[in-house]
Amino acid sequence: MLKVSKKNYWIYTLIFIVLVVCLYGIFILTGKSFIWEGDGLAQHYPVLEKFYTWLHEGSLSGWSWNLGLGADKMTTFSYYVLGDPFSYLIWFFPKHSIELGYNLLILLRLYVSGLAFMLFARQRGFKPGSQLLGTLTYTFTGYSLYVSIRHPFFLLPMILFPLLAYGIDHVYQGKTWVPLAIFTGLALVSNFYFAYILAIGSLVYAVLRYLTVRETIAQKGWPLIFKLVGAGLLGFLLAGIIFIPSLIGVFTSTRATGNFANGYFVYPLNYYLRLPNALVTTGNAMRFWANLGLAGLTFLSLMYVVRHARRYLWFDVGLLILVIGSLLPEVAAVMNGGTTPSQRWLLLGCLAFSLSVMYFIDALPRIDRSDLSAMIVGTLFLLGLVWAANGFIFSNQPHDFVIYGLLLLTLGAIVVGHFYQWSRHQVIWTLLALLSLNIIANGYGYFSPNSGGASNQLLHRGVATKFQKNFYDGAESYVKAQPGFKRSSISKYYYFSNEAKTNMGMNLGAHDIMSYFSIQDGSVGNFSEELANSQFKMNKPINQADSRTTMNNLLGVNYIFARSNQLKTQGFPYGYQPVKKNGTILKYQDEPVHDLGNNYDTVILKSKNALPLAYLQTKQLSAKQFKQLNGSDKEQALTYGALVDKKAKGVPTTTYHSQNRELGYATKADNSTVIDSLQQVMKFRQQGNQMDPDLITTTKSSLMQTNQDRSVNITDDKGRLEQLTGQNRTALKQNALANQKSLHKMVSDNQNLPVNYKLHLKHPKQNKGTELYLELDGIQAERLSVKDKYQAKKNTKVFSNQAFSGIERINQLRSGLWNMSDGAYSVTATTANNVSSFSQFGQSNLSDYQEKHHVLLNLGYSAKARKNIKLTFQGVKSLSFKSAKLIAVPFGSRYDQRMSQLKHQGLQGLNVKNDRVTGTSRAQQASVLTTSIPYNTGWQLTVDGKKQAITKVNVGFVGARVAAGEHKIELTYHTPGQRIGIVMTVVGALTLAVTGGYSYWCWRKRR
Repeated sequence: MLKVSKKNYWIYTLIFIVLVVCLYGIFILTGKSFIWEGDGLAQHYPVLEKFYTWLHEGSLSGWSWNLGLGADKMTTFSYYVLGDPFSYLIWFFPKHSIELGYNLLILLRLYVSGLAFMLFARQRGFKPGSQLLGTLTYTFTGYSLYVSIRHPFFLLPMILFPLLAYGIDHVYQGKTWVPLAIFTGLALVSNFYFAYILAIGSLVYAVLRYLTVRETIAQKGWPLIFKLVGAGLLGFLLAGIIFIPSLIGVFTSTRATGNFANGYFVYPLNYYLRLPNALVTTGNAMRFWANLGLAGLTFLSLMYVVRHARRYLWFDVGLLILVIGSLLPEVAAVMNGGTTPSQRWLLLGCLAFSLSVMYFIDALPRIDRSDLSAMIVGTLFLLGLVWAANGFIFSNQPHDFVIYGLLLLTLGAIVVGHFYQWSRHQVIWTLLALLSLNIIANGYGYFSPNSGGASNQLLHRGVATKFQKNFYDGAESYVKAQPGFKRSSISKYYYFSNEAKTNMGMNLGAHDIMSYFSIQDGSVGNFSEELANSQFKMNKPINQADSRTTMNNLLGVNYIFARSNQLKTQGFPYGYQPVKKNGTILKYQDEPVHDLGNNYDTVILKSKNALPLAYLQTKQLSAKQFKQLNGSDKEQALTYGALVDKKAKGVPTTTYHSQNRELGYATKADNSTVIDSLQQVMKFRQQGNQMDPDLITTTKSSLMQTNQDRSVNITDDKGRLEQLTGQNRTALKQNALANQKSLHKMVSDNQNLPVNYKLHLKHPKQNKGTELYLELDGIQAERLSVKDKYQAKKNTKVFSNQAFSGIERINQLRSGLWNMSDGAYSVTATTANNVSSFSQFGQSNLSDYQEKHHVLLNLGYSAKARKNIKLTFQGVKSLSFKSAKLIAVPFGSRYDQRMSQLKHQGLQGLNVKNDRVTGTSRAQQASVLTTSIPYNTGWQLTVDGKKQAITKVNVGFVGARVAAGEHKIELTYHTPGQRIGIVMTVVGALTLAVTGGYSYWCWRKRR
């Protein structure tokens, strides 16, 4: 039997190769890589390339200045690659083949997940055929297929969970606890997030498994508990070198303050409506990471074990926990460390689902007609549930019917095999063939452009590599050639987006301030939020600093990369001027990249006011006064003095006097696109049922103007039209009253079309030579309800003189229920030389959801007067504000002199290396050493060789009090927790060697 079981590994390997060729071969036909255009390009690929560089440099710990403003390597990358043993294999690939390595490592992780499960299944004593089918359903679950092209490292817990379960069963069988300790250590170093989920999953598995086999366990009570707890503690010690630093990083990160379950008590109704169809199909949009995609065989196996609840009591209790957890956002939030209601934790269910397959296949000789009846009823119930959830129609994707067909075929094979008394060999091979087809069909649901279309969101082969190389069109070479430590940023819309979306800059050596990581330093986030940076997000705390002049200068942004065509059309921060060569603007020729390039040459703008990494402030600010300032005043105040956590002795305190001006304006709603009169109704119909001039589909020469048929004639339904147009007139009138003194509310018409607004400045000359800000406070959004959407559709039909039939009404209700608003919206402000916007992520966003009640939006600098500001919004029914202020921040010679003085007070001979910053301070009085180095307890300061305490300055950066005179300053960095982590790992390794050796000796002695 053992030989037969081992043979399964070879059979599994052969089948795996065949399935992978069939599944992932679609990418050969589509010309795609496995790199997702979202986080694949933004995080996973550039992180792997940077990791490749560090591996070859032999440095995986310490500080890196290429991670945004600077960050700890281990803390930042522990979420992605440091604890992933497969990532280290990238070392063997040539540098030009990193993209190939990225793809192959995904398939390797997928393969090993199956090997891990088979090891677990063998120990549990399942029959070889059951092991094989269970392994295939586990390896190619819908979750695995999904994450393989979205977040590949999420395959790690698919490997680790069966190994942990193996270790627990090993202990229950009276064997050594060494495997459990090793696998626990691997889980802890893999990723703190996975470790947390796997710890809970392993605890539940251990309890349920104990209750199942407690009668057969030889060693019980405290000796058993000692083994399990001891294995966990030993694993914790083994993982210390990575786990302790990463844990410290998590607790001090921007994610440490999140809304529990995003504020959900229950999930929105559309989540529950989508859930039945997500059980056995793939490729359908499913929120909250509820990616199941079970094979038909898995579903039928679950029906069997549920029916035999007495035999599989504690296993079914585990299934019940999974079901309840999948329905409650509170459970998901707990499984995500008290943060978002993400259902990623359902990856634990994959083990249970595949266990049910093995239970069922082992029990094939025992199934009877009542079992078959239960499976038939269960299948029909699922189909009925899908039908009902869809609104009593099957409006599924065509590919879903293939999946349901395979489910029925699998059920048919089991029924026929039972009644015709097929041998076990015949049944298993038949089910294996159907399961393989099911897996391929599930994969195509995700991958094929003809079904789910996930491949449409993947990059073409070679594009990621080329984009990484040509991100700045080679302009980074100029920045890198300049002496001293320099930082850079990219202009807004450099890649036709308001926000930078990639980490490409970190591999090009230009010290781009933008960073996009799951773990970001909380001190940087605090700084960004304190200054009301509208671009702040938990995983992108700085972004481009909203192109704010002073924030960029405070952060030492010397250079901005911009498109060449932006020079004449877009305003840039004050003091940033194009770099010239021989009197001509220096341009770097566009290096086109398929689907990703911006099609323009790159120019470089240089600031004359960017501050050095470390300088002296001779004055300090009052914390009490600073707290009362708004965001635009706070950043200006930081140019007058340093804000110190603990008052610096001997450094005078200055009182900040604001030079900012609040501008008067008049608010006017643009009613040109609102149907508020019968004349507007006629215009609407003449223009092809459209009021937006950019979307008009008919021309003025249309026959409708000379041949006014019923589509234009308004006499047939004049009463309703007058009622509806009256509603819009009343809404506009009430809105005008609300906005009489200043902007307080932005509304939509009764078609749910947002009204545009114009803020007309009363004294335009006041904003000449200023950076203009729109400050919105007390923001409240009114979501579009199902009723709102239904009524808007009904109103549009009336305006269009079209029937709103019963079936259309029902379809609109279905659509409204399936696409309920989660509160996401955006606001865009346009001036003569700038476009700026901010977005509120919806409640269902699992990465960056934070309610915005206050926003300070930078409308840009201009030497000329701006007369009007156009405001638009989309995504919600209305927005209301307690206040909306226009603030002008003046720039000129006085600002230049102030910044020049601070630059002059920079450390002399400043030398910046990865873990060390040195320089000489010269001051006639006690001063505050002020830096833009993100505050981290790993930084240590010596002044003239003597250790001195550091403090936090300017909300989020390293600083200290420095006495008058000339002093040698040295800042050195050591990863917090690394030393104790190393000690823990050494102790753990020694303990493992002793206990492992003893266990081996005992085993040899027994033999």
